Amino acid sequence: MLDENKRAIDKEKIKSSIRLWLPISITTYTLPRTMELYMQDVLSTFLSECHQEHMTSYLSYCLSELIANAKKANTKWIYFKEKGLNIEDEADYDTGMKTFKEDTLDNIDYWLLTQKKEGLFVRLVLQEYKDKIKIEIHNNRELTLFEYKRIHDKLARARKYSSIDEVMNKILDTSEGAGLGIVIIILMLEKIGLTEENYQVISENGETITRIILPVNKESDTALKDLSETFADNLTTIPVFQTKLEEIDKLLDEPDITIPAISKKISKDISLSLIALHYVNSIMKVPCTSLPKALDIIGMETLKLLYSQKNQMLRYINPLDDDYNLWEHSSRIAFYAYNLARNLASEDSVASEEIFIEGLFHDLGRVMFTTASPEHMKAVTDKLTAEGYPYTSINALTDGINHGHMGYCIAKKWNFPDELCGTILYHHDPLYAPRTFSKSTAIIYIADMMSRYLEKTVDFYQIDKGILRQFNIITEDKFSKLARMAEEAFLKTR
Repeated sequence: MLDENKRAIDKEKIKSSIRLWLPISITTYTLPRTMELYMQDVLSTFLSECHQEHMTSYLSYCLSELIANAKKANTKWIYFKEKGLNIEDEADYDTGMKTFKEDTLDNIDYWLLTQKKEGLFVRLVLQEYKDKIKIEIHNNRELTLFEYKRIHDKLARARKYSSIDEVMNKILDTSEGAGLGIVIIILMLEKIGLTEENYQVISENGETITRIILPVNKESDTALKDLSETFADNLTTIPVFQTKLEEIDKLLDEPDITIPAISKKISKDISLSLIALHYVNSIMKVPCTSLPKALDIIGMETLKLLYSQKNQMLRYINPLDDDYNLWEHSSRIAFYAYNLARNLASEDSVASEEIFIEGLFHDLGRVMFTTASPEHMKAVTDKLTAEGYPYTSINALTDGINHGHMGYCIAKKWNFPDELCGTILYHHDPLYAPRTFSKSTAIIYIADMMSRYLEKTVDFYQIDKGILRQFNIITEDKFSKLARMAEEAFLKTR
C-alpha cells in the first residue's frame, strides 16, 4: 500500500501485481495535488501494462472526479460534526450544505488536517482479474440514505444526455458538485464502449466504494487462450542446464546409488523433475505426481537414458540470471508448500509429496515460455499473424499475464493428472479451484505469496485474507513469521 508521502512509480511492482491478479492500493488522507498527480501516473502505467492505453484520457478524468468526491465526502462529515448538525437528518443536511462549500474553501487546510486526525482516507484500488479490470475509490464514510438516492437520481438524469457538450450547456444541481461530474463520467464511459452498468456505488460496512468495471476485450482473451494452446502444441523439448544434467548423469553411474538419493537431487530442479514426470505420464501414461514413485516406475536403466545427452527431447539453455531466479523460485515454492501442507493442513488429507511437485510446477508456463527456442516462438507468432490476432495479445503473452493457462495447456498435453493441471491453472485464483483440490491450490498460493512478500514485490494487503484465514493466518506478524521460518529452512537445504 502506498501513502501520500511517496511519489516514485514502481513499474515492475505494478506489472507483477497485474500478472498475479493482485490489487494495487494507494491511500491518502489529505489528497494534496502531488498525490492526485501520482494517482494519475499510477493509473496511466497500470492501463498501459494492461494494454488498455486507449482508455487513459477518459479514465483519468473519471479518477479525478471520483477522488475529489470522496475527499469532499470526508470533509463534509467533519464539517457537519463541528457544526453540531446531524448529517443523517435531511433538514440538517440541507442547512449544512448551504454554507459547506464557502466555509471549507476558506480554510481547507484545517478541514483536511482534521479529517486526517479522524482517520478518514481516500483510497484508490486497481486490479486486473481474469476478464475484467477494476478501478475503485474508497472512503471510510457511508452515504446517507438521501445522498445515495441523489446519486442514483443523477445517474438517471445522465441518460437524458447524448454528449458532453449538451451537458455543459445545461444548468444542473449546483448545490452538489458531484451532480455534473457523475453525468460526465457516464458519458466518458460511453466513449470507451461502456454503459451505466459499468459504474457502481456501494455504501456498506463503514465505507463507500465507487467502482468502474472495465471488461477485458473478449477477442484478446480468446487470442491469449488460443496462443497458449498453440505454444503447448508446438512444444517438443524440455529446457535444461547442462551442468545440472551432467551431475545427474554422473550420479546415476555410481554403483550403490539408490532411487531416494536420485529423487532428492532431481527434486531440487524443475527441469530434471519434468523429465521423469513427463516420461511417466505422457509416454508410459501412468498418472503420477510423486517423483519417487515416477523414478521407481521408470527404473535405473531407463533413467540413465533419460538423463543423458542422447535424449533428443532435452535442450540446453544458457544459465542466465533470470532463468536461475525462475528455477530457484520454483524450488522455493515447492519447499514452502510441502512444509505448509505438513504443518498447516495435516488434517485435510493434503498429500505433501504431491503438493511438492505442484509447487515445483506452479509456474510451468513461465518457465517454458521464458526459455522457448526461437523456432518455437516463430511458430506461435506465425499463427498470430496468419489468423489476424491483435498485436496486444502477443505482448500480454510475453508479459506472462496468461502463464497459468499456458502451464495448464502444457500439463494437459503431457497427460499430467487433473489435480496437477488444476493447481497450475488456479494457483493465482484458488477461490475458483474445484473443491477436490482447492486446499492444495490455496497452499500453493500462500507459498507463492510468502516468497514474493519476502522479496518485497508483494505487500501483505494484496494477499487474499479469506485464503489466509483457511489456515488461521490472521495477522501480518504471523504471516511474516511463517514466511521467514520457511525461508530459513529452505536456505539450509541449498
